[in-house]
Amino acid sequence: MAPINYLVYFLPTIAALCLMQYATAASMFSLDYLPHLIVGLAWCITFPLLYSWTYHTAWYISEIRIDFLFGTGLFVLLTTLQTLCYFPRHYPRVIAAVFAILDILCLLIPFLEISYYCIYQHCLSPASLMALYLTNPQEAIDFLQSNVTVPAFIGTVAGVCFFFYLAYRANRDYLIKAQSVTYSLKKCIILSVTAIFMFGYLFFFLFSQTSIITNWTEVSDYVHQNERYSTNYVERFNDLKLNNSTATLAQTNPGTVIMVIGESASRNYMKAYTPDFPYDDTPWLQQRMQDPNFVVFRNVYSSWVQTVQVLQRALTEQSQYNNKQFFNSTSVIDVAKKAGYDTYWFSNQGRYGQYDSAITLVAKTADYAKWTDDSYVFTDKFDDSLLNFLPEVDPNKNNFVVLHLMGSHIYYNNRYPAEFEKWQDEEGNPNQASYANSILYTDYILSQIYNYAKEHLHLQAMIYYSDHGEDINISHNPDVFRFDMVRIPMFVYLSNEYQKSYPVQTKALKHNEKQFFTNDMVYDTVCGILNAPSNRYDVGQDFSSPQYRFNLQNLTTMLGERKLTDDPYLK
Repeated sequence: MAPINYLVYFLPTIAALCLMQYATAASMFSLDYLPHLIVGLAWCITFPLLYSWTYHTAWYISEIRIDFLFGTGLFVLLTTLQTLCYFPRHYPRVIAAVFAILDILCLLIPFLEISYYCIYQHCLSPASLMALYLTNPQEAIDFLQSNVTVPAFIGTVAGVCFFFYLAYRANRDYLIKAQSVTYSLKKCIILSVTAIFMFGYLFFFLFSQTSIITNWTEVSDYVHQNERYSTNYVERFNDLKLNNSTATLAQTNPGTVIMVIGESASRNYMKAYTPDFPYDDTPWLQQRMQDPNFVVFRNVYSSWVQTVQVLQRALTEQSQYNNKQFFNSTSVIDVAKKAGYDTYWFSNQGRYGQYDSAITLVAKTADYAKWTDDSYVFTDKFDDSLLNFLPEVDPNKNNFVVLHLMGSHIYYNNRYPAEFEKWQDEEGNPNQASYANSILYTDYILSQIYNYAKEHLHLQAMIYYSDHGEDINISHNPDVFRFDMVRIPMFVYLSNEYQKSYPVQTKALKHNEKQFFTNDMVYDTVCGILNAPSNRYDVGQDFSSPQYRFNLQNLTTMLGERKLTDDPYLK
């Protein structure tokens, strides 16, 4: 606690620790206090230690100070409260059980940190806390199914029960011993004042400054900041001015444009992209590679490995390559409206968490927005439920339709109906076949969307890309990054009518078939395809423009943290 400004944190904690030992006439290392000592030490060392193991460097000293002080203070609080509870002499067992439960509750956050580290060998970071913040019951169940085995679950429950038993025994023995001691009024007052002070000091001052809670607050502030997107929407939409020197696609070629957003699709596990992949899971896409109306891009990457952070960039002006903020950015929905389209958003993914995610905020600006479950849960419906929405699109109007798939989100075998279980997982490779089945089902869904739109909606263009990829052994987690998690599929369909009217965009897209691209530039590419340049458009980020300025050497992923040249699959 060397810097003098930390004395304000240090002195109250040490004073409370000394007063507690004086009033109880026992050392802080007494076995009578062992359960509470374990709780205090867990808070002292868990995050700093896991951080050090993860990054092979010490956690910030200033943050370690707060963690140690909070853990020490929590130990003091539990001990003083338990000592004060010696008064109800007839209920030592009940009081002992209550304090054993308190010990377990106080260990919950350190336990979650340790559990996460055991699964991923990485401490909880703001990125993983963001996923936790935006999670919901169904997604939590899928995570547990994917990462926690039955023996591990049974062992955890047994461990919690064993700790409860030991804590109960220690707390009971201490209470019985305390009841044999006569405490003076002075010591009772000291214990009471210490307990009241430490409760306020810990939970109104120190708790919010501990390492794990500081990271959680950072995530919470980020989510609340994104809510400003709705607040400034009208002003931002009015500021969007299209270039009136050229007619938009809607004016030149009336019809429908569809954008399909996939989920967790990695081209490493798709036969169309990886010929030696053992499962033929993309028959329709492979046929489209021979179709002159389709451009199937070979080298597309996602900008991050989690849905919300990826799509808030793919759907808006914000990208890795500019300094724009999400809440100050216009979206593809805004551009489509200005370009003369009725806009639709149909999603088979739930509205995440307690607060609207960036995706939902964009979706709700569409003229028509529907979710298959229309609730704040992660749906368990299959993606063919989205097909039921397509007849709601008026074929006599210009339409811009976004379809958000559930795709191959874990748990993979929950993502397709029984008739698409073409392959069975093999021993030693438990996820590959079920993942391939989910890709096969997505391939089918894409074919159905295309067929319906072409037959009924005068389809002018169709864009498909996945939000991010997947490592089938560890899913998609930024804390254990693999390039499988960002290698994604993407294609564009252009009607014959479109190609005749817009030869520049058509030629550029076909030229870029094997060029490199990251999906945070989808917004500008959609602007180009709609022939709707504006004051909020960057031609250098438009994959459909001859002026596209990016290549393998200057593209990045993981929000600028990793270069595409680092991809081991390119070597």
